[in-house]
Amino acid sequence: MEGLLIISALLAALIVICGWRFVHQLKRKRLFSSALWSMQSVVFLSAFLLVLLTFSNLHTYQRLTHESVVADVYVRKLEPKKFQLSLSFSESDQDQHYYVLQGDQWQLDARILKWKGWANLIGLDSFYQLVRLSGRYEDIDQARSNQPSMHDLSTPVRGLDLWKMKRLLNDKMGFVDTLFGQGVFMPMLDGAHYQVSIGQFGLITRPVNDIARSASL
Repeated sequence: MEGLLIISALLAALIVICGWRFVHQLKRKRLFSSALWSMQSVVFLSAFLLVLLTFSNLHTYQRLTHESVVADVYVRKLEPKKFQLSLSFSESDQDQHYYVLQGDQWQLDARILKWKGWANLIGLDSFYQLVRLSGRYEDIDQARSNQPSMHDLSTPVRGLDLWKMKRLLNDKMGFVDTLFGQGVFMPMLDGAHYQVSIGQFGLITRPVNDIARSASL
């Protein structure tokens, strides 16, 4: 993120310089020269706006610099095949978020943005965004005959949607090394407590208490 701020500052300085040269040449009635400076200003301004839109979109994701806890998951049984999950989404999140799921297992999905080339050189970290919590049936026939329960966890898109841009312009966005969605799922048992972490290679789920550990065997 610091790299994007540096680039924004450099582009802003170039815009000011080009704008000043445009006005200076225009006052001296050098129309061709002033037109060249004007075009350069437009180019730098376009690049500046692109960087700002990218920066805004990355703020809908979380930085991923090392393995970190992204969710604590507590399971409570309501009735057969129906559970309430209580989630807190980070170590600093003091609020509990409640979701009701149908099925035998819960699944958490995330998007992960990784970088290569110049994007790494300017210091961009990997970023992630939790996008969906859903219920699963272990039995295929039950999964076919029951409507899945899903909850949207994603943050509203701001700025330039890098996820959609990469899918549309895959070959032209080579600075994005890996852009993928990943999901983890675990059994739902009354009283189970799981912890979900994320590292450079994706989501990791660990059982916290004995109930969760017995479900994971």
